[in-house]
Amino acid sequence: MIEDKYRWNERYKTLPPPQNPSDLLLRYIDRIKGKDVLDIAAGLGRHSRILAENGCKVDAIEYSDVAIESLRKIIGVNAIEMDLENGCSLEKSYDAILCFNYLNRNLYDFMINHIKDNGIILFETFVFDEENECAPKNPDFLLRKNELLKVFGSLHIIEYKESNVIKQNGQKALMASMAAIKK
Repeated sequence: MIEDKYRWNERYKTLPPPQNPSDLLLRYIDRIKGKDVLDIAAGLGRHSRILAENGCKVDAIEYSDVAIESLRKIIGVNAIEMDLENGCSLEKSYDAILCFNYLNRNLYDFMINHIKDNGIILFETFVFDEENECAPKNPDFLLRKNELLKVFGSLHIIEYKESNVIKQNGQKALMASMAAIKK
């Protein structure tokens, strides 16, 4: 939706985005070195950048014009402008698929069907919790407890946790982190 594009453009222009890559990515980056990677809702490229610097060929999907402009400046990153609300239309399969701080349940099947054998999915986003201070307000954008375990249960889940974290803005949120391999 075009309203989402405007909202994200403003957010990327005015709010400082997270600078450091997720600890989840850092724990598994050696496993995906030199591979084809899909970064879903890549934002300004904090994960795409580190992957490209480590020899990966990264397809980074974003809807925001501001984010696309930032992604296009990163050597080794193919910035793809796409509204993911209706799913993903890419046909390629990947050695790794990343999804951080974004939830679109329409993409679950796409992720499972487009990860190569022995490929890894890294997924980290907000979980519904009454005590969240900085998570999205819309429940459609919040995981239910253990949702990723159920959805990706056909894969070999090598790490899963739900824990309260303090975000860059100093507020807490319940986050789910998952690393899963397709066997």
